[in-house]
Amino acid sequence: MFKIIKNVIYVLIIAVIVFIVLSLWKGGEPFRWFGEKTEKAGEVIKDKSEKIGEEADKLKEKTGDIKDVTKKVTEGIKEQGEKVKEIAGSKNKNGKDSD
Repeated sequence: MFKIIKNVIYVLIIAVIVFIVLSLWKGGEPFRWFGEKTEKAGEVIKDKSEKIGEEADKLKEKTGDIKDVTKKVTEGIKEQGEKVKEIAGSKNKNGKDSD
């Protein structure tokens, strides 16, 4: 366990040294480049997420419409079944009408 902690500390120290050396040697240019690239990536991600959100809204509307249609069809089938029973007359086990 202590070896892992020791290795993490070494990596952090090396990262800080590399950061300082890059800052002194090249100025802020590498960091500006990185900042510009991440800004562009953020814009692309924002655009794509908006498009995905619009598609999700369309899908939600379609599923809502399908739910409504299936509900109406189910209600229609139940009503037709009741009408058929009324017209044909339901009979119980004894063969008599169940009025």
